[in-house]
Amino acid sequence: MKRCHYDVKFIFLSIPDNPYHKKMRLLFRFKHWSILSICMLSYFYTSSIIAQNKALESDEITAFKTALQQLSFSDAVEEYYKYRVADSTKAATVVAYLRTNFINSEDENEVAETYITMASWQKKNDSLQSSLTSLDIAIEKLQSLNNKPLLFEAHNKKGAYLFENGENEAALENFLTAFQIAKETNNIKDQLSASNNIILIKIQANDNLGAIDLYLENLRRIKISGDAALENKKFPMYLGLTKAYINLEKYQEASQYANEGLELSKQKNVVAYQAYFTTFLGEIASNNGKYEEANTSFKSAKELIGEAGGNKVLDIFLKLYLGKNFAAQNKHKKAVKVFLEGEQLLQKNEVDFLSIQELYVGLAKSYLALENIEQSSKYFEKAYEIDAKNDKTRAVINSRIMQDELGKLKEQITDLKTRSQQTKYYYAIGIGLLIFVIIGLIVYYKKQQKKNKKLFQKLMLALEDKRLQDKNALKETLKSTEKNTVSKTTKTPEIDETTAEILQKLEEFEATEMFLSNESTLVEVAKKLQTNTTYLSKVINTHKEKSFTAYLTDLRVDYAIERLSEDRKFRSYTIGAIAQEIGFRRSESFSKAFKVKTGLYPSYFIKELEKQ
Repeated sequence: MKRCHYDVKFIFLSIPDNPYHKKMRLLFRFKHWSILSICMLSYFYTSSIIAQNKALESDEITAFKTALQQLSFSDAVEEYYKYRVADSTKAATVVAYLRTNFINSEDENEVAETYITMASWQKKNDSLQSSLTSLDIAIEKLQSLNNKPLLFEAHNKKGAYLFENGENEAALENFLTAFQIAKETNNIKDQLSASNNIILIKIQANDNLGAIDLYLENLRRIKISGDAALENKKFPMYLGLTKAYINLEKYQEASQYANEGLELSKQKNVVAYQAYFTTFLGEIASNNGKYEEANTSFKSAKELIGEAGGNKVLDIFLKLYLGKNFAAQNKHKKAVKVFLEGEQLLQKNEVDFLSIQELYVGLAKSYLALENIEQSSKYFEKAYEIDAKNDKTRAVINSRIMQDELGKLKEQITDLKTRSQQTKYYYAIGIGLLIFVIIGLIVYYKKQQKKNKKLFQKLMLALEDKRLQDKNALKETLKSTEKNTVSKTTKTPEIDETTAEILQKLEEFEATEMFLSNESTLVEVAKKLQTNTTYLSKVINTHKEKSFTAYLTDLRVDYAIERLSEDRKFRSYTIGAIAQEIGFRRSESFSKAFKVKTGLYPSYFIKELEKQ
């Protein structure tokens, strides 16, 4: 507009002066000032409206603060959850009110629930560490208060926050604790909530069939109960079933549960779940080659996410699925653009999901299709690095398929580098890097073999020393039981009678090899020793100088080392069978524990034993 104004003015200045032209100039100037006046009036009117709105908003918040003071503590907390998504200003006002008035309350239950509410708000505002700190404070207080309903809520929330951040082991511990509390209180609703979260971890661990069985069992429990209040618990079950069937490439079953979940979420008007189910329906359509249908679903999902108040995790996965949809249509430029947007969101929001590795694989493939070798190599290496460092990533994505895919991708990149005649520079660099990697791998392998050999020899020497010590200890015991008793008393003069009794029972527990049962949880062992879990943990922490889990794991690994070194038949078992035999539920857990304690994998240890 400014440029047009100057052009018109220039034209009028160049016209010869006469009465008609003077009249036209006056008319033009009048129009000019009229427009300017209208703009100024509009500006002042808009500013006035904004100021009035702010004043009204300020008055509304002031009235809201006054109303809060008339509410009970529990009603104030309800107000927070009422406005958490709908009105962030009011939600923040409630949190500030609770922090000011109840953080130092004489009622410790109110203090704990205030911290739980603060944690929810901190998490919504992307302050994960602050939210975890608030929950830890709440948990510590609630444990001493024995407030199990609130303790369940705190552990379940903490597990959910950790899971979203990719900390699966810590999340699982909190979900298991929450489930145990729900069982103790016989609260079916809480049991289903914690159970659904545990099953979600199973899907992350790639146990899709096991997850499906458990979800179907939970749906059966809801149906049998006839409790309408449990209907909302179906949402995560339908989500989990959908994702598990997608992972198994059973798209008909996946569509069934996605549509059932979408219909239920519409009935209940839960927009957040509508966004999830719509996203999954898009993923299913894409995997079935229905790319336009998938694109439509993804667009709808994006709108629903905005309507629900945002979801940074689903935003990232939406980019992943949309990028894969473009890549499947050979629209690799669009795929790269969307994948990169997903990577930016991932870095900005600092979230970590195991299956997000697919984002980097997608980038590597699309760049390869575009013959951008440098970027393809970069993202291939990134995906490969994550895969190599993170065993859990392999578990969730199905390691064999992922490794095969990465292997094929690497071959394609190498082949394209070899055939590419664009520049000799790229060819030379590729060969040089390949040689460097091979030499590095050879050197690393030799060093690792040497290191493993030393660790094996050290382990065998330690085993011989232990056997000799056990033999000498047995001789001493046979010589003088009384002397041994005095010796024990001298070593631990401060042990009270109850602690001594528990330590004696722990010796029997070890001697009878009860630790080999996979039912030997802290709760079960405490029952067998006729004590409580808290006291048993304290005794083990103090006198064994380790946690109960570490104590149990060490016993099992020590047993495995001893038996493997003596029993040839036992060495012929698979790693999974050995793990089951000594109380581990999964072979991965056993291998990891064995590696931590000895520095060796059990497969290597067995192989070296067979050489002797």
